[in-house]
Amino acid sequence: MLFGRMVRTVDSHTEGNPTRVVVGGVPVPPGGTLLEQSEWLQQNDDALRRMLNFEPRGSGLMCTVLLLPAIDKSADFAVIISEQDTYVPMSGHNIIGTATTVVATGMVKPVAPVTQVRFETLAGLVDCDVTVDGGRISSVSFNNVDSFLLHDRVTINVESIGDLIVDVAYGGDMYVFVDADEIGVRLAVDNDAELNRVSGKIRRAVADQLDIVHPERPYINSCYQVLFTSATKTVGDYKQTILCPPGSLDRSPCGTGTSARTALLYARGEIGLGEPRKFEGPLGTYMIGEVVAQDTRNGVSFITPRITASSYITGFHDFVLDPNDPLADGFRVGPAPENFGY
Repeated sequence: MLFGRMVRTVDSHTEGNPTRVVVGGVPVPPGGTLLEQSEWLQQNDDALRRMLNFEPRGSGLMCTVLLLPAIDKSADFAVIISEQDTYVPMSGHNIIGTATTVVATGMVKPVAPVTQVRFETLAGLVDCDVTVDGGRISSVSFNNVDSFLLHDRVTINVESIGDLIVDVAYGGDMYVFVDADEIGVRLAVDNDAELNRVSGKIRRAVADQLDIVHPERPYINSCYQVLFTSATKTVGDYKQTILCPPGSLDRSPCGTGTSARTALLYARGEIGLGEPRKFEGPLGTYMIGEVVAQDTRNGVSFITPRITASSYITGFHDFVLDPNDPLADGFRVGPAPENFGY
């Protein structure tokens, strides 16, 4: 048998959401910057994303992290993160899963009680503290990229809903915040079909009606993540559920979403510096979010959020591509991406 490709990965989940870290079989993409490498990958080898994230090897929530030598020599690794339909500048649960992977497998020497790892991402440098306790990794904390509130209590008109007050905040990715209780949508894993329908309409309205541009990184200029909030919490201080394109319910509370929400809460005076909070996801797992620093630049108030969660390795894989396989590139089952509003 002659295979067209073999890719080695380490898989994990962080509070329920999966991460697949590529550790072998993929050459370093050409480019003098991480952005250039990411653009080359998207234009010339997007088949890698489809192969690893789509069925039959992946699933509707699978994310892939391509582990690369850092271009910024202050970092241990660079990462290019892909989801089902896009490449994201940063992802909290994926960074936590990747930090767990590189320490657990010895790519970074474990040092108790805390092993430090720095990643270069498209959103900037991310420093992780990996807690090593009793021969195991108990948690990972990271100071995320500068996060901020972009739109505060703005009104959009949403199909079949009408006028809706939303917020938009950035925490490594852009998120539109929607009060699920206000529109009568239940946040539960068995209600994902309705959540997907509603999130698609909201996503379209945001794209058509709001100006979305990062003030310092203009290539970050879209908002496709919908973060629903609810007062029906059980284990956390706040409850949230994120809907990701093309229609997947994030199993975790979401690291970048939690970062964006801490920026929103800080901007409104609901939390202060050094006040950690628990953010509950749809499975009852939680992440801890805390504001550890604040800075104002060009009229924009940025905060540094610190996120803590746990990740668990689930497997070591050698994925192959048989050129005779009619489904070698992977496939998806479900509504077309355009039906979800992006």
